[in-house]
Amino acid sequence: MSSIRSVVVGFGVLTAGIVSQAADSAIELSRYLPGEANAVSVVRVAEILNSPRAKAEGWAETASEKFLTGASRIPPWVDTLVIGSLVRPELHEQVWSTAVLELPKSTTMESIARSEDSRVDRLAGLRSVRSRRDSILVEFRPRLLGVRSPGVRQEAARWARSAADGTTKQLPEFLRNAVANTADIVQAIDLNEAADIRGIRDYLEGSDLMPTDAVARVDLPMLLTSLRGVAFFVMIGEVTTAKVVIEFGEDASQLGEPVAAVFRRFINDMQMSIDEFEMATVTAQGKTVTLSMELSDESLRRVISLISTSHPSHKANEILSEAAPSEPPAPRSRTEPVAVDSSASRRYFRSVSQTIDDLARANVKAKDYARTATWHDNFARRIDELAVAGVDTQLIEFGRRVSDRFHALAASLRGQGVQVNTEQQTLVYDVDYRPGWAAASYWGVVGYGAPSVKVSSNLQQVRERQAAAVTQGSQQRIAIWNLITSDRSTVERLMREKYGDEFTQHRR
Repeated sequence: MSSIRSVVVGFGVLTAGIVSQAADSAIELSRYLPGEANAVSVVRVAEILNSPRAKAEGWAETASEKFLTGASRIPPWVDTLVIGSLVRPELHEQVWSTAVLELPKSTTMESIARSEDSRVDRLAGLRSVRSRRDSILVEFRPRLLGVRSPGVRQEAARWARSAADGTTKQLPEFLRNAVANTADIVQAIDLNEAADIRGIRDYLEGSDLMPTDAVARVDLPMLLTSLRGVAFFVMIGEVTTAKVVIEFGEDASQLGEPVAAVFRRFINDMQMSIDEFEMATVTAQGKTVTLSMELSDESLRRVISLISTSHPSHKANEILSEAAPSEPPAPRSRTEPVAVDSSASRRYFRSVSQTIDDLARANVKAKDYARTATWHDNFARRIDELAVAGVDTQLIEFGRRVSDRFHALAASLRGQGVQVNTEQQTLVYDVDYRPGWAAASYWGVVGYGAPSVKVSSNLQQVRERQAAAVTQGSQQRIAIWNLITSDRSTVERLMREKYGDEFTQHRR
């Protein structure tokens, strides 16, 4: 079974439970995060890989290969990963992201620099390396690494200096409590003061979600204005379970179902449909509303596309195997050709193929497919972030075409017209399209590639027109999928002719 199911990101928040010693490393790492962060993620990789299910299904044996192929964005050699980000919910924008992790004993800044075609530099008095993926890596102490993305040097220096001196501001209490939660995977977003009563009422009215009961008509909007945060966290056991926990500043015990209905509608408006949200068990107690569910492997793979963090290199084996050189390595000339590596090419092709297969499953479920645009954008981004060092140029172009077609599918699923020329195998659509039809973003950023959202007085009518446009684009989407399938078959044949039949054996 795939190790990818053990590496999932959700939205974590303070929930009932006992904090054990296992959470201590996450708490310690989180102290290096900038206090300005309003979102955090925690992935306890070591605990996941040591779980009974992971051992029974051999996740540890496949984790490295899955990481190298891009199926997971989290290195299997990391025990605990903590990420802090600053996001702007109203704009669906991530301003910056900061990751903190411990490296294996054999990994040095010199070996990281070599893998990144860079050199060891100094930043705020600390050893640093600039990554190829617009990130700056900083060594706080041996084996303790911080990663700042995007790699704006001045901003990274200010953060690194305060983190090294222990003078960073504390994270908001909501986020500190989330980090201390014992879930295997946790992500939390602080939404205090993010909602206003007028926007909420407009959204409820436009979505036909305003209660008919006179008391609830007053209480629900007021409750939503007291929103503290939204969460999703995952536990790996005999089955994979997850919870969405929505926390307020006021009592929510009488409004569990209405709150869950608003959450589900917003997720659908964001076109991030997951079947389990619709079937989740809703409970309301005190100031929290919780949606509890089991997650399928398909849903886990969709959710994993939400995580975005830079790390030392996709070439994890290279980092682990290298001894520290006596002198920092000089970067390779950008004009120097890179030899094609059949193994790297095979990993790249397998990763793109797995991504295609993952999204194709969403296509099978017709009733949900029209609400999956964001997943298409996120999966395209996953392809864009794959390592390409040593990869056959034909495969790199293949990956680019698949990514472009995923974005075109996302545009079509948002109601935008896409022109498909099957003979020329070309697509035409507006890559900067940002429909303003969805909703006010009072539930926070839950991923990237989502449309801009605004409240509209005729929101329901706009939704209906958008749904009609999505239906009209069904033939174009079929044509795009046919292009993807045909292209993959052609590329697979070419690669087998070039590298032998073993190139695509055991592709999945």
